[in-house]
Amino acid sequence: MKTNYHTHTEHCRHAAGLPADYARQALECGISILGMSDHAPFKDVDYGYRMPFSELDMYIDEVQAAKEDFAGSVKILSSLEIEYLPKYTRGKNYYEKLLTEKKMDYLLLGEHFFTDRHGDLHNITSIETPALAVEYAEACSTAMKTGYFKIIAHPDLFCINSFSWNDDYERASDILIESSERTGVVLELNANGIRRGLRKFPDGERYQYPHMRFWEKVKQAGLPAIVGSDAHNMKDLWDEAMEKSIQMLDSLGIRGIGEIK
Repeated sequence: MKTNYHTHTEHCRHAAGLPADYARQALECGISILGMSDHAPFKDVDYGYRMPFSELDMYIDEVQAAKEDFAGSVKILSSLEIEYLPKYTRGKNYYEKLLTEKKMDYLLLGEHFFTDRHGDLHNITSIETPALAVEYAEACSTAMKTGYFKIIAHPDLFCINSFSWNDDYERASDILIESSERTGVVLELNANGIRRGLRKFPDGERYQYPHMRFWEKVKQAGLPAIVGSDAHNMKDLWDEAMEKSIQMLDSLGIRGIGEIK
């Protein structure tokens, strides 16, 4: 069964297409479940590369319209890819509001920004020391324990940084994998990292993510995983990178999950 739970729209300002466009493409590709999960806005801070808060309801309405228009052909799900930042749980809990008032079918944890133990904010794609990968993993673990999230997008995103695999990366991986096992939040192998192509790192040529060392540890833990397209245009919805991602799981002997309950 072809499914994809990681899809972006033009609302985030760095993707193309609207929910109806992706639904049509999903039908053409034979995708049975399509999760629309554009980058979530926050009311008080613009963290960049995401829709303005003023467009959130418009996006939700467009997804709902696609649900209705393609009912019986493609199962459309409403979601957002969102960081877990503890300050948004105070008072009117934003994550609970998205799941109840805004009726999101699920939330996709995409921890591009995270707060460390001191409350300082970091961008995981530009950390200054590999020790912050552990802080990132701890932040993801805290998020996974809340029950707000079904999937964690590109959990090995910390590998985008120019460090060789090291003890901090080992510890970060262990935290993420153990948290997935305890909470049931599914790890996503992200096809967009494969689209980015092979890059040179201090310890050799590899993808920025997915990192084979991380996924070998997932295999050792006996955990399943889901492949996410992280589509930013229609042609990405089911392409060679998706096929390679599935092959990567198969080669490692990791059971792939199609449908999230």
